[in-house]
Amino acid sequence: MRQILKLLTGIILLLPAVLFAGEDLQFPVEEFTLDNGITFLVVERHTAPVFSGYICVGAGSACERIGDIGTAHLLEHMMFKGSQEVGTTDYEAEKELMIKEDSVWAKIDEAMQRTRYIRLNEPDKLEGHLQYIADLEAILDSLSAAGSKYVVQNEFDQIYSRNGAAQFNATTGYDFTYYYVSLPANRLELWFNMEAGRLLKPAFREFFTERDVVSEERRQSVENSPDAKLFEQLIGTAFIAHPYQIFWEWQSEENNLTRDDLQRFFDSYYIPQNISVAIVGDITLDEVKEMAEKYFGRMPRGNEPEPIYTVEPVQPGERRVTLEFDANPAVSIAYHKTSFDDPEEPVFSIIERLLGEGRTSRLYKSLVLDQQLCLDVSAYTFPGNNLGDLHNNVFCIDAYPKEGVSIDRVEKAVYEELGRLASEPVEENELTKIKNNIDADFIWGAYSNMGLAKNLARAHRLAHNWRFLSTARDKLLAVTADDIMTTAAKYFTKENRTVAILVPKEKGGEQ
Repeated sequence: MRQILKLLTGIILLLPAVLFAGEDLQFPVEEFTLDNGITFLVVERHTAPVFSGYICVGAGSACERIGDIGTAHLLEHMMFKGSQEVGTTDYEAEKELMIKEDSVWAKIDEAMQRTRYIRLNEPDKLEGHLQYIADLEAILDSLSAAGSKYVVQNEFDQIYSRNGAAQFNATTGYDFTYYYVSLPANRLELWFNMEAGRLLKPAFREFFTERDVVSEERRQSVENSPDAKLFEQLIGTAFIAHPYQIFWEWQSEENNLTRDDLQRFFDSYYIPQNISVAIVGDITLDEVKEMAEKYFGRMPRGNEPEPIYTVEPVQPGERRVTLEFDANPAVSIAYHKTSFDDPEEPVFSIIERLLGEGRTSRLYKSLVLDQQLCLDVSAYTFPGNNLGDLHNNVFCIDAYPKEGVSIDRVEKAVYEELGRLASEPVEENELTKIKNNIDADFIWGAYSNMGLAKNLARAHRLAHNWRFLSTARDKLLAVTADDIMTTAAKYFTKENRTVAILVPKEKGGEQ
């Protein structure tokens, strides 16, 4: 039965003294679920001969277990390698070499585990043992080189590109992983064939090479970045139990992942009932149903994956951590807050914009413009899914002091603004402006096929109901100034906060 997603909105655009009232927008969303459990959301838009496909898998880095950290991210990379049919000239020959690679790696892993005991108990054998490992690594490299002869590099991407693809990419989040692309409307069956192919018959080719690539991303994105290192300390200190605590996979675990680790993760989470698909554009419901059954209907149901039972315990007092780094001072502050379905979550959506969005936000005006304390300041939610996160998350504030301004002074100014939010009601015109801006962002995003497909797939996977888009909007519009004061007073407390400070490292010894 056709359901109508109605977005009744008044959009305020800051053009010279002009107020534009938006008209009602309607998106006819068709929903159907195959027998194996995979759900499709379809919106027909016959304005241009294109469509966007968006696949949301209910698996992200929060689903990983100690020992397998990095699996979700590496798996997302491997999905670009194609399938058992795309990306190879001879998959059976390639598969034989993969088996040999895995066997050699198992020997390397076993030998590396013995190294510390040989060094301790049989030091005279250490040199020969290390040479044995080096010889195995050389064999692994030769097997990888032999396997690459069967690989058609980037064939998956090339097929899409030759057929007019745009926005082809994937993203690994904490709760979900996303795969998406836009194509000409007459390439709908190509999309079904390609996406079902890599979900039905993935081929984790060039595994060890790609594992090194993902590991190197960690070094480049975190180890050499003062902001990332500070944030890693903040999150690791704020969360002591929940898997949101790991900002970026550790190289020590990433470097030891196996193809079997990826296969187990894939088999556990990449199952039909854990996948939501949205298709928006110049297509028809009938053709989508036909192709969905033909291509995705072959996917077997899996066992429901074990949920994350861990709940982050209430923080009993302020936590502080210091990072020494060769960079300018900075401070990051995190407050524990709510998940996507909590009644107070819409309030935080307002607070985030109120405090930290742009040069007109309260923190920027106070700390940067008025008091001249900071070069920049921002507020955001982590992990920060645009519709909310599956588990309780944190509200964060980053501030970068001007030269000569102490961290203590910046912190005090931040806490004063948070205290003001808890004690003084937000003026109605300021609150209305924030609501309209949030509404406008969603509306303009939904005008594109990809924007609407993204929100539909994410809402369905998050809430198991795409209509969450409407209910969340209604709740946001209902937020009052009293709600903001109550929520700010409840959450912006000393005992609920974690503070991470970046202190410039002094050269030549201790400070």
